[in-house]
Amino acid sequence: MRIHPDHLASFVALVQTGSVSAAAKKRFLTQPAISNQLKRLQEAIGMDLYRRQGRGVQLTGIGEAFYIHTLKVQQSMHDLNSFADELHDLQAGRIYLSASQTIAGSLLPAALVSFHQRYPKIEVFVDSVNSQQVFESMEHHDLGLVESPLPSSVPECCTVKHLGKDKIVTVMPINHPLTAYSSIELAQLENYPLIWREQGSGTRDILERAWRTTIGKPPRIQLCLGGVSAVLESVRQGLGIGMVSQFCLPTGESMLTTRPLHPQLLRPMSLLQPSHASPLAKKLIDFLIPYLRSRLKQ
Repeated sequence: MRIHPDHLASFVALVQTGSVSAAAKKRFLTQPAISNQLKRLQEAIGMDLYRRQGRGVQLTGIGEAFYIHTLKVQQSMHDLNSFADELHDLQAGRIYLSASQTIAGSLLPAALVSFHQRYPKIEVFVDSVNSQQVFESMEHHDLGLVESPLPSSVPECCTVKHLGKDKIVTVMPINHPLTAYSSIELAQLENYPLIWREQGSGTRDILERAWRTTIGKPPRIQLCLGGVSAVLESVRQGLGIGMVSQFCLPTGESMLTTRPLHPQLLRPMSLLQPSHASPLAKKLIDFLIPYLRSRLKQ
């Protein structure tokens, strides 16, 4: 059984006008044409949807039920056509973004709120992973955000857009002895247990490079944890000193404080745009680049 959308439209016109002739006028069809459509619709259903009554028509019980479903189908088609128009105008759809945990947890939320206010029908799905995993996931995402030096393994299909530089700071309890200093040298951290991020983290990568250059021996790692929140909670519990992005300390935090490193430890923040990025994704990219560059200058 195949039902043609035009036949449904004619049936709705028949119900709403009450007669074949009036339905034909509403549909800008001849009376024989609309009668033929209604006949073919009833043949497809295999049941009578209406009976003639004087100059008008009377719906059968099946016809009344069928009319309700027909209205739902028409509404769905209307919604689908509207959504298709929005897709064409880049006002709706889905974007899949892969971002390092620092960016996903500290910089993206406010940015995506602003983006959603501007484009409420565009859905953005964020995978929060470490920097290495962002590089590895570009085949399956529309864009990526990382805050670490770019490895040689960046997919060739990706265009890299540099956003600015992020600063790594130490984080410690507010009563820690090192809070007496306005800035901390890496050598000062040798005497304290440290909480590091997992392998593949952009934070860990740049810290290891700086540690090898400055200290010349492995750091004293008390804990190695996956994720910024785990590092911050361990510092709250007094298990050691953490090193995180300048943006990672939550607003209103009362138990922890930060101190910059001396000399400053900076790392690049970049946006990865794969060649398969959709026009919709490019709309988000065009929004994020100035937003993030502005935040990194603060």
